[in-house]
Amino acid sequence: MIHTSHRAAVPDDLQAMTESRGSLSRNLLFVSLPLSAVLFAAAYFITRSILIAGIISAVLFLASAVSNLRFFKEISRRQRLCEDDHAVEVIEIHAFRVFDIEPLGSHGPALCFFSDEGKALLLTGQWLLEQRSFPSKEFRLSLWSDSKMPIRIDSTAVEITPEQSTVQLRADFRIGDVELFNAEPGTLQQHLDRAFSTR
Repeated sequence: MIHTSHRAAVPDDLQAMTESRGSLSRNLLFVSLPLSAVLFAAAYFITRSILIAGIISAVLFLASAVSNLRFFKEISRRQRLCEDDHAVEVIEIHAFRVFDIEPLGSHGPALCFFSDEGKALLLTGQWLLEQRSFPSKEFRLSLWSDSKMPIRIDSTAVEITPEQSTVQLRADFRIGDVELFNAEPGTLQQHLDRAFSTR
């Protein structure tokens, strides 16, 4: 069974986004600034030019600052969505089989969960490694409704070892972190090719 519903955002959703990201001031003072200083010293040692070293370290600091500002601006925007009853999409799944399929390059892992109604849920990306008690055959996946960006997974069953599969994600596939599509275990490759190939 795969069931989809919607709900408003809750504090746990925002906490899941910022759990390993610190704060804006902390990131700039204790990560970006020290890295820029180290890069300045290394660049000066190599070039013996304060100007070149300064430009290189300033570019790194500026890029880091812009990235952090964008992230925390997005957090502020998400905080305003706590009033929206459809801000978060929740996919609840009870799977009868789970495949560990071959990801594309380093974009793994890639897991495919099959429901008894001929549907499958494909999850891909490094974010899966941060989930607790996962994979399991029963869980709730929360993601932002507008961007489909995953928030977190709440497992409701014991952790399992998925079946290893030779099915592959191909370079011409256009897929996101979370994809729901029609599929059966025995013909998964054909279903993936049909659903996601851009050729």
